[in-house]
Amino acid sequence: MPTLRAGQPAVEGGPAERDEEVSRNVRRKGRSTILVVLLLVLAVVAAACGGSDDNGKSTSKTTAQGGSEPTGKKGGSIVLGAEQWPDCLNPITQCSNSSWMHWVGPEHVLPKLVYIDAKGNFKASPLLEELPSLSNGDIKVSGETVAIKYKLNPKAVWDDGSPITSADVQFSWEAYTKTAGALSTTGYDQITSVDTPDPQTAIINFKSPFTDWQDLFGGNQAYVLKKAAFPNGPDTSKELQTSIPFSGGPSKLQAFSAQQLVLVRNYKYWVADDKPLLDKVTFVPRGDQDTEINSLNSGEVMGIYPQPSPGFSKKLNVPGVKYTVGAGNTYEAFWPNLSKKPLDDPKVREALFHAIDRNELINSVIRPDAPDAKLLNCLGWVPTVGKWCDNTQFADIKYDPTKAKSILQADGWTPGSDGIMTKNGQKLDLEFNVTAGNTRRENLQQLIINQAKKAGIAFHVKNYDQTTLFQTVIPKLAHTVAIYAQVASPDPSVSSIFACDQIPGPSNGGAGQNDSAWCNQKATTAMKDSDKQFDTDKRVLQIHNVGQFERDDFVALPFYQLPLIIAWRSDQITGPIDEYVNSSYAAFYNMNKWSLK
Repeated sequence: MPTLRAGQPAVEGGPAERDEEVSRNVRRKGRSTILVVLLLVLAVVAAACGGSDDNGKSTSKTTAQGGSEPTGKKGGSIVLGAEQWPDCLNPITQCSNSSWMHWVGPEHVLPKLVYIDAKGNFKASPLLEELPSLSNGDIKVSGETVAIKYKLNPKAVWDDGSPITSADVQFSWEAYTKTAGALSTTGYDQITSVDTPDPQTAIINFKSPFTDWQDLFGGNQAYVLKKAAFPNGPDTSKELQTSIPFSGGPSKLQAFSAQQLVLVRNYKYWVADDKPLLDKVTFVPRGDQDTEINSLNSGEVMGIYPQPSPGFSKKLNVPGVKYTVGAGNTYEAFWPNLSKKPLDDPKVREALFHAIDRNELINSVIRPDAPDAKLLNCLGWVPTVGKWCDNTQFADIKYDPTKAKSILQADGWTPGSDGIMTKNGQKLDLEFNVTAGNTRRENLQQLIINQAKKAGIAFHVKNYDQTTLFQTVIPKLAHTVAIYAQVASPDPSVSSIFACDQIPGPSNGGAGQNDSAWCNQKATTAMKDSDKQFDTDKRVLQIHNVGQFERDDFVALPFYQLPLIIAWRSDQITGPIDEYVNSSYAAFYNMNKWSLK
C-alpha cells in the first residue's frame, strides 16, 4: 500500500496521516501556556484498536516493562511474503512512496531519532538517551523559533563500529532537502540549521513551530543516514537503488533484487536485547492476496501481511496457520485526480460521489470477513486515533443516481443514446486504475462501474501492477481515478498530501505527495497554520476545518478503515508476531523478536 512523512502519509505504495489525543477548548492562551501545551504534545497517544480471531493468538509473554519477548530459540532463517515489491530502496526519493519498501527494508536497517511504539505513541529510539521535552530542557521556544536538542546515545554505532554522531543527523537534513526528486520536504524546509556542538548533540533549529517534529528523521517513515557513506554529497537521488551499504538498526541488508530481499543480523547493534534471534530473514514477492495465502498455507513462506481479500478468513482456516485481524490506522478511499478533465469540475466530482454506493461496497467486500467494519466519514484520519476525525463530514454523501444525474444536467451534461452523459462532445467515461491482482480492489472497481452507470457515468479499466501504479503512475499524476489506502502517523498533519505546494510538477521538480492535485489556498493556509499550532485544543478545530474543506471540494471519497491482517505458520515460528499488526510500521516491524519453534 502507498505511504504516509513529517508527515508523510502512505498510499499503498505512497501517502498517510496522523493522530493525537486532544480536547476542545477555544479560549486564547498566552505564550507560557503554549509552552506547557507543547510538553503535552510530546505525549502523543494513538489509540489503536483491533480484535483477534480465535486463530490469531500470539505466542509471546509480557515483560515487567509491558513489552513482549519471544519464547523461541536463537538461529535459523525464515521466508516471508511481501504483497508489493519496491523498485529501489531510497527512503527520500519516489521509492519512498511505497510503504512496502519501508516494511521490508529501511525500517529494519536504518536508525531513527524517534519511533512509534505498538500503541501509536512517539518514543525515544535507541539512538537517543531520552525524548526531547520542555521538562528536560531539550526544547526551547524563543518567539516564533524553536530549538530541539537531541542527545545521542554514545553507544550507538554503525555496523562497521563507527559512532553515529550529530554530523550524521546534520547530513540527513541536507539529504532530505537537497536530494533531487525528493518525495517530500515538508518539515525539513522549516529547519534553518542543525548545530553539532559535539558528536553526541544535535540541535535542530526551526524558523517557526512545527508540531510534527517527531516524524522528522524518524517517526513514521524517515531515518538518519550515514554521512560517510555518501562521499559525493547530500543529493542521494542516484544512491540506494539496489543496496543499503550501512546499518544502524537490528538488521543489515545482505541482498536485494527483483526476486528477493535478504536481511541478516547486525552483530554491531548496540541494544543487545533487540538483536535479531533469527540469523536471516528473506522476503519474496507475492503479488496478490491469493498467491500470498496459498504460499503461506503450503509452507512456502512462514508469514504474510496481506490486505483483506474476499473470503480470507476461510482461506486461512487451515492447520498450522494463525492470524490476527486489527483495525489499525490505514484507511481506503476513492481518489480522483483533480488535474484531469472533467474531474477538475467539482460538480462532476459531486455527482460521481453520489453515484457510488459505499454501503454496498462495504457489505459485499469487507463485512463478510470483518463484520464490525464501519463506513469512514472523514478523510485523512481514522476515528480510533485521537479526535482528529470528524466522522460526520461525509455522512451526507449517499448513493443517489437520480441526484447525480440532476447535478450533471444542471452542469450542462446531457444523456447520450447509450445513457452516458456527454458535454461539448465529451463522453463522461473515466479511466479507472487499481492494483492488478488485488481481488478486493478489482471487486470494488466492478461494483462501482455498475453503480455509476445508473447515473450516466462510465469507466474504462486500466489496472497496473502495484509497483508501476504507486511508484510511477500516481506520483506523476498519470492516473484518473484510483482506489488506494493511506497510512496514518501519530500526528494529524496532512500538508504533505493535500497542500498546494505539494502537487508534483515542474515547479517543485516532481516532488510532493499531493497525488490528488487538489489546491485550495484557504485549506492550505489552514493546514500550514495547524502545523504550527501547539495548542491541541485549537489544533483539533483547525484539523476539522481542513476536513470540511476536503468535503466541500469533493477531494476524495473515504470508504472504511482498512482491516489489517498478520498470518503466520504457528507450527514453525513463534514470538510476539501480531504485536504490530495495527501499526504504521506493519506487522513485520518486530521480527527481530521472532524465532523458529
